[in-house]
Amino acid sequence: MIFKVLGILSSIIFFVGDMPYFIEALKGKIKPHRISWGIAFLLSIIGFANQFAAGARNSLWIVGAAIIAVGAIFTVSIFKGTGGKAEQDIIALTISLMGVVMWIIAKNPAVSIMANIFASFVGMYPTILKAKNHPETEHVSAFLFGSISSAIAMISVGKLDFILLVGPLFGAIIQAYLVYLISFRPKQIATTTQA
Repeated sequence: MIFKVLGILSSIIFFVGDMPYFIEALKGKIKPHRISWGIAFLLSIIGFANQFAAGARNSLWIVGAAIIAVGAIFTVSIFKGTGGKAEQDIIALTISLMGVVMWIIAKNPAVSIMANIFASFVGMYPTILKAKNHPETEHVSAFLFGSISSAIAMISVGKLDFILLVGPLFGAIIQAYLVYLISFRPKQIATTTQA
């Protein structure tokens, strides 16, 4: 029962974290990267199917929340976001879609989960670059709460199963890195410049 509660809690935290990001994007105060959020939306749908096929139940709550929240942010990014036409965006999209093809061909949950993680990393690369170069165009809430909810989702798995743990582990790490790029790195650079 506790693992189910943790799974639900992780989805609530994820969803709550994405709401300020969504609102700021809707107001045009931040610029979500279209490719990253589009790939994240597609991979959330695929990830749900993969995790379900691999036997996940409690940790599915966070992926379900991601489908709704990330889908909303992707929709806003189409109209008020950035990116999508640069060479690096096209490369990221192409490589990520290769991960989708691997999922379809493999028909093996373990292979498809790893393909999904690879595609997620490549899809997030444009946002990582944007956060590194223009942190003011991002909002830390989605990534902070996403990292926390991913860590809780790992606990909600309730057993040491690499295939079920690797997705939430990746989510916790990559989003924590984005928190660093958006919130802490600019302060470090400012301190270094002033010294």
